[in-house]
Amino acid sequence: MKREQQILLRYYDYLYLEKGLSKNTVDAYKNDLSLFFAYCQSTSIDIFNPGYSGIVSYLSFCRETGVSGRTLARYLSSIRSFYNFLISEGEIDNDPLIKVESPKLARNLPEYLTLEEIEILFKTPDESTIFGLRDKTILELMYSCGLRISEVVGLNVNSIDFENEVILVYGKGSKERIVPYGGRAKRLLESYIQNSRPYLLKRGVTPALFLNYRGERLSRKGIWKMIKSYARKSGIQKNIKPHTLRHSFATHLIQNGADLRFVQELLGHTDISTTQIYTHLDRGTLIDVHRRYHPINSFKDKN
Repeated sequence: MKREQQILLRYYDYLYLEKGLSKNTVDAYKNDLSLFFAYCQSTSIDIFNPGYSGIVSYLSFCRETGVSGRTLARYLSSIRSFYNFLISEGEIDNDPLIKVESPKLARNLPEYLTLEEIEILFKTPDESTIFGLRDKTILELMYSCGLRISEVVGLNVNSIDFENEVILVYGKGSKERIVPYGGRAKRLLESYIQNSRPYLLKRGVTPALFLNYRGERLSRKGIWKMIKSYARKSGIQKNIKPHTLRHSFATHLIQNGADLRFVQELLGHTDISTTQIYTHLDRGTLIDVHRRYHPINSFKDKN
């Protein structure tokens, strides 16, 4: 087996076993690297010593073929990861990407729902039915707590602290955080656990909070389909996705004066710069505050 193949197999094992990446993510790394390796082969660039010029040449080639900035950044991330692995394994001494900067990406402002749209969406599930009550509880909890879809899927019955009205959430990287929930969410949770979950559970035993019709833990795909279905029925003309409720949660907190650090903690963001994007969504309020409170606005222009 060629040296390149042996190292690649070790690298993919590293991604699977040490970094714990999913098969889909590792496949994406493989695809990105295969494109780079094909370019190196066609241009006689040494994969183990491409140099700064070799990396820049490949990036220029990608730009010329119409690759977007976001895709280019992903390619570069995959290549950087590979060479970091080679350095850690002692296969190479110098990092060919040390002077290569990632392309600057414009951050898209997340779409969110107004309070009126939230109420319209939440009225769509029929609370009098087993599945309607379950679905309304999920919608309310996602908005009330700003949960990711994976965090909702991972909730267990004992994740809910009814006495203190908080839930224990396992976020990205299995990081724990405590998130409070509102009075309406409490009512729905109590009703769901008492009236819907026993029928869904049937004779099975599982700690999972939200169950499907087979009595098993509801999947991310199941929640995605459920939200998209209610979004269509609601008639709201926005591309509503599970993350839209999380964006709405954060935006409404900022609009009502919540401290950014507080919102960061509730969302489980490691870096506050990730949370800061929500401050850009409420420029109308910022303009209004400036007009009302900045001292220069109290003077009349006499000219």
